Amino acid sequence: MIRYYKRAKKFKKKYKNQAVLIRTERDRISGELHDEIGSGLTAIKLYAEHAARTRPDIPELGEMEEMVNETAIKIREIIWSSNTDSDNLESLIYFIDEQIRKLFEHTDIIFSSELPEHIPLIELESQSRRDCYLIIKEIGHNILKHANATTAKLLIEIEKNQLILSLKDNGIGFDPAVQKSSGVGMENIRVRAERLRAGLIIENYRGTRVRINIPMKHNIAH
Repeated sequence: MIRYYKRAKKFKKKYKNQAVLIRTERDRISGELHDEIGSGLTAIKLYAEHAARTRPDIPELGEMEEMVNETAIKIREIIWSSNTDSDNLESLIYFIDEQIRKLFEHTDIIFSSELPEHIPLIELESQSRRDCYLIIKEIGHNILKHANATTAKLLIEIEKNQLILSLKDNGIGFDPAVQKSSGVGMENIRVRAERLRAGLIIENYRGTRVRINIPMKHNIAH
């Protein structure tokens, strides 16, 4: 029994040391992406925006600006995913709200959101955080591309140890079976929802509402 206890204690210490090393490496990668690639990409972004404004007669410059903007968004997402300071529920909720707001910012769609007043201090798995965000992002892109909507509302709730994410639009609605076969991201949403052990509900009434019920106990960091 004593030998087993010592072995378990040694394994626990080794596991903790590995966890610390992993967190340190994640922060290092996040910092280097922000300082090296992020700053350089910002300079290119400003140059592309200036070039597109100066020479509107060259459509390729506008396309280049759009490509740079998309890359900058992806880099920002990777930095957020990698940084251990973002491993909490509060960071996830506010990051989702900020990024979806930006998604609709320069469109004709009026965006609104409703967030929880009280957010418990919970640390989530990095992959779980990323899956939550990418599900909502995919739904937002579907609204932009296919809904013909004029409004979109993000609702985030915390009920009975569940994180509930929903995005509602007032567009034309859609058939999930058709969307699945047309390759607009519904399969990615389903795969991520399964990985989160989440319930996925799609409602068509005066638009579309996609709701994801995520059990937090399966996605808490260990």
